Amino acid sequence: MTTTIEKQPIPAERLIARSPISFAKADARLRSSIQKSPNASPSRFQDQKAKYQLGEKEAYEAWVRSRVGPHGFMYFNEFNHGRWLPLFEPPTATFIDMNGEKKALRATRFILGNPLIAITMLRHDLDAGLCVPVELYLVEEVKGGVRIVWYKPSSLIAGYEGAKQDLVDAAEVLSAKLEVLVNWVLREEETEERL
Repeated sequence: MTTTIEKQPIPAERLIARSPISFAKADARLRSSIQKSPNASPSRFQDQKAKYQLGEKEAYEAWVRSRVGPHGFMYFNEFNHGRWLPLFEPPTATFIDMNGEKKALRATRFILGNPLIAITMLRHDLDAGLCVPVELYLVEEVKGGVRIVWYKPSSLIAGYEGAKQDLVDAAEVLSAKLEVLVNWVLREEETEERL
């Protein structure tokens, strides 16, 4: 059999939300919503999945529900680009402050999701697994404040021609939930309202 490659163009939407709040505050808020335990780790999640056999769906669902935060997402992993980028001093990641000192911008890519949300899409298209869990990129801005950059999940998951309407609908729900989380993290007021 010959290898073939099918091209499916998608209109990916990259979204950027900005806020004047500090990186530390945004980071703490995001973690408070997706990490029930500061010791949460992706390997623990993978180990837990391996314990469940076919037919133990209810136990697995209960385990997932015990780990998702108030916005319906759980922590999977993170990549702290702010730790290694200063080694290379790219102009996008460093700046000179008012005192003439070189400073590094903080930037962390978070992987978050919810298998119980993912299944609402995977049941319609197994290839949706390429885009779940989702990602948020929290970046400190030079003039103060932060931004969160992300790809709208529905544009990646169901943006191709011929996507089933059930898949489109499920992906739109995920996109809306993710946007609610971003807005909550970046809010300026101090209320602790979660939803």
